Amino acid sequence: MTAQTIHFPRVLAGPILRRVEPERVLVWLASSEPLHLELRIEDENGIQVGSSQPCDSPIAQPVNATLARQQTVLLGKSLFIHLLEAQPSCIGQTFPLDTLLFYRLYDFSYQAEFDLSPLALGDFNLPSFYIPSTLKVIAYGSCRKAHGLSISDEGIPQNTDSLALLAQQLTQCPRDFRQRPSHLFLIGDQIYADDVLAPLMCYIQQAAAQLIDYVSILPDAEFANDDLSRLALTRRKQIASQLGFTTIAKNAHVLSFGEYAILYLIALGNRVGFTFEPDLTNADEVSLQGFLDSQADIRKVLANMPTYMSFDDHDITDDWNLNRSWYDRVRSSVSGTRVIAHALTAAWAFQAWGNEPHNTPEKFINIISEHLSDPLHPDKAQRYDFHTWKFRRWAFSLATQPPIMVLDTRTQRDFGVNNQPPQLMDRYALDGLRAEWMQLKQSLAIQDSQTVTPIFITGTPVFGFSTIEWLQFMLYHLGVILGNIWLPFSASGLDVEGWIANRRGFSNFLDTLLFKLGLRSATFLSGDVHYSFVNRAIYSNRSNLCQAQSAHNSWQQSPSLECLQLTSSALRNTPDKRRYLESFFANWVIKHKHGHSAPELLPWWERWHVWRLFRYDTWKLRIEGVAGHSLQDRALTGWQLPLFWRLIRFKRGKFSLIKNHYWLTSRPNIALVYLQQGKVTQQVLLSGEQLENKLIYKIR
Repeated sequence: MTAQTIHFPRVLAGPILRRVEPERVLVWLASSEPLHLELRIEDENGIQVGSSQPCDSPIAQPVNATLARQQTVLLGKSLFIHLLEAQPSCIGQTFPLDTLLFYRLYDFSYQAEFDLSPLALGDFNLPSFYIPSTLKVIAYGSCRKAHGLSISDEGIPQNTDSLALLAQQLTQCPRDFRQRPSHLFLIGDQIYADDVLAPLMCYIQQAAAQLIDYVSILPDAEFANDDLSRLALTRRKQIASQLGFTTIAKNAHVLSFGEYAILYLIALGNRVGFTFEPDLTNADEVSLQGFLDSQADIRKVLANMPTYMSFDDHDITDDWNLNRSWYDRVRSSVSGTRVIAHALTAAWAFQAWGNEPHNTPEKFINIISEHLSDPLHPDKAQRYDFHTWKFRRWAFSLATQPPIMVLDTRTQRDFGVNNQPPQLMDRYALDGLRAEWMQLKQSLAIQDSQTVTPIFITGTPVFGFSTIEWLQFMLYHLGVILGNIWLPFSASGLDVEGWIANRRGFSNFLDTLLFKLGLRSATFLSGDVHYSFVNRAIYSNRSNLCQAQSAHNSWQQSPSLECLQLTSSALRNTPDKRRYLESFFANWVIKHKHGHSAPELLPWWERWHVWRLFRYDTWKLRIEGVAGHSLQDRALTGWQLPLFWRLIRFKRGKFSLIKNHYWLTSRPNIALVYLQQGKVTQQVLLSGEQLENKLIYKIR
């Protein structure tokens, strides 16, 4: 590849509307040169109601001059990350609720405003948003691969990026707060760092070398001759394997911080202007071109919706922290440790920082900046690796009505013994969850936790599809017996990391919600699994955590947690076997499970043999699937015959086929969640080329 100079624009990504509260509004952007900016908030009459600059008037003073500021971090030769925080103009005021607000960006360096009109909705001239007094509709999605295939349940290719469908939704109802989403949650795999198509990887190598100018050599001596900016794609796969990574994707893996950063810049709107000539006979390249064609709409969505992001494994590498052996293998490699540190730094800069800036200590930012400015200094590199790996403040919450808590299920796992599936949240993470809930109760003046139904956002579903999880569990143990000699039966091949895979962690988490937080109902929003569904669940525990286990603790006297599991996946990554998912893995309406609080601590004969029938089960779970209804009938084919009994209806003495029911779908989608009085009433999946192609799950 012949190196060519890339001419980067001043603004590389953004503006992206991030955390929005009555007391503050945050806007994020990336630039290729220093910028001195002011964020100005206006109402619909053009009256300024807030700014990121202190007020000069003695009457109108900022609430906190130290917080009303612009933060800028230099993460390379020409990569500047900016976070602007606007506060209400006067002491004691908040931004108005349930009303349209707009924002401007003024550039003091050029004494001019940014032209934000291309990002405006409808007949507006500026990007807009609103702060709801109570949540009415929110959006969420996950798993957005740049070249990921988008195929409907009927096998029809879809070129539109599902996230871009929100631009149509926003444009159709900019003033209708019953239909306009107030929040957007991207809950994992915003990028696929382990699966980058060759044309994109070639551009990333060149752009990273020019924009970041970072020493792109891995620290181990065995890689001393491997310059990442010129590395062949086949060599990249070899290095990824040597580092202990377990990705099985056929394409390239980004390895340097600069490469991760460029991949984010393209995924968050492609202002850097990456283009290529696709081979029309290559489905992946055609899909990548469709992804790029949707980026103008992506920029509009991110500019007009408060956006919150949480990472999952593909943002770092496939199977990240899957189990103890994965962690120990990669952690023992100096270069493997460095690549993960780069990935976490990029995830912090492009995702986590805007979720809640107060979660990031200044010391952490300084450690990152010091290393990236002097990458060959051994002490700075050591601090960089250690602090990025051990950073534990990725989770955050929102004091909305109802409250929202976004969980970190990747960096605070309890791997337990041997190579068993991990607990997704260890005891320290659960304690942090309790502390966050206490803060929310104080902020929202919640007197009784039993009257609130908070929303928990977690990468993988808490209540998944029983048949799929059971099959994964059995094949995983078969793989253990075979010694993982066959990759499809290995832990990484099966991707065994659902909540229920470790029953102790599963019950510990739900017991924390039930007994420590005092909840009686909860809603979970999840992604990750590349199919979408809605489940109801009731969880009970008769041990009560405060009483000795005895036969007198009855299920009738035990408290229960009523749960609603909503899942939307993937935005852009249809599973290969999409046509057979519903036929073979559907939830068959109702499932029951029982379990011991710590089954892995029981003797082996109680776990696997007939004696398990006589042990004391402390918790039980009932899961019921909820059917979705499509606005368009689908053609019924032979592969759906095993579900025939679920597709017939007897009404008025006649049998008829139900052609628009889905219990599970693998169609790419973005989800809208509608609420009334703090309770979810329906989930709507937007999919395909038109908004009319909806799948609606009504919650009764």
